[in-house]
Formats: sequence, C-alpha cells, structure tokens
Amino acid sequence: MKEVELKILDMSSVLKPSDSFALVLEEVGGEERKLALIIGAVEAQGIKMAEMHYRPPRPFTHDLLLNVMAVGRLQCLKGVIYQVKNGIYSTYLYIRRADGEVDVVDARTSDAIVLSLRAGFPLYVYEDILEKEHLRNISSDGSSYTMSINSVDIDMLKRAMDEAVQCEDYERASQLRDEIRKRENEENNKN
Repeated sequence: MKEVELKILDMSSVLKPSDSFALVLEEVGGEERKLALIIGAVEAQGIKMAEMHYRPPRPFTHDLLLNVMAVGRLQCLKGVIYQVKNGIYSTYLYIRRADGEVDVVDARTSDAIVLSLRAGFPLYVYEDILEKEHLRNISSDGSSYTMSINSVDIDMLKRAMDEAVQCEDYERASQLRDEIRKRENEENNKN
C-alpha cells in the first residue's frame, strides 16, 4: 500500500466548553490534502510541547519511552496511520532493534505524533485512507471545512444531531441518527 508523508499544519480547539482539539495534518508535497484528528487536551498539550521542543524538568511518558528505547538500542523508523474507524485513528510504529530486525507496534496516533516530533522520524498515512478521509470544502481562510463522518466518534455525532434538531435541519439530523444507530448496532453485534 502506498504511504503518503504527513506534517502538522495546525491545531485548534473545536468544541466549547469541551476540551477537544482539531489537529490538522497535511500531505507533504503532492496535492496537500489534509486530515483532521479530534484529540483531547492532554494529547494536544503533549503535541504542543513537542512542537516547541520543551523539555520538562523530569521526563514525561514520551520522554521516558524514548529514553528506554535509546538504552535498548531501539530506533523508531516511521509511524504509519493504517486505519480510521468511528473517529479513532490507529498507527503502527516501525521499530528497528539492535540486531537490525524491524518490529511493528500498534500506537495511538497522538502518541506517534509526539514521538515523531521528539525523535525526528517521519509520519505517514496510507494513500487510500488519506483519499477517503481528507478534509473537503475548505474555506479560503481555512476556518471551516467538511470532515468525513468516519473521522468523528459517536459522542460528537450525537452532539451534531442535537444541534441539527435545534436548527430544524431534520434531514441532517436523520442522517446522523442513522449513522449513530449503524455504529451502535455494529458495536452490539461484536459483543
């Protein structure tokens, strides 16, 4: 599967008074397609600290992990976003051991981004995911855009449905209701 390199473009708060943030990643070169990930305040803080190259007085979890990897002579080669499901992005880290073998480790995408910023390895996404999930209808100033419904979790869908009902946009509300029911049925069928 083709991998497309990504870089951080922007991060902003999205839901008030919620503590959610939209992290926008952009394709390096090419068409400059963008992905938006919804992350929490703690994850946003970790990414912002890594972007600023802030070193806390004592190691935070990401620093601890990188220190342990250095002692064990492990090197992260790259991170690859391999899946998006119900608003959750999943990433593999490719780790080279001291003997040269490469292992693949599953990681939260926000953790992979912080580690990438701290350790300097590239972050990629599979081409088909980028094509399916990239932001559309971006305004000229970048302040508004359309996200794929797959990029949003059920709680956010429920809030959007409530907002659509309040605005009397019943067609949109029914579409969101159907998506919520579909996901809840899928979840119930797993159990």
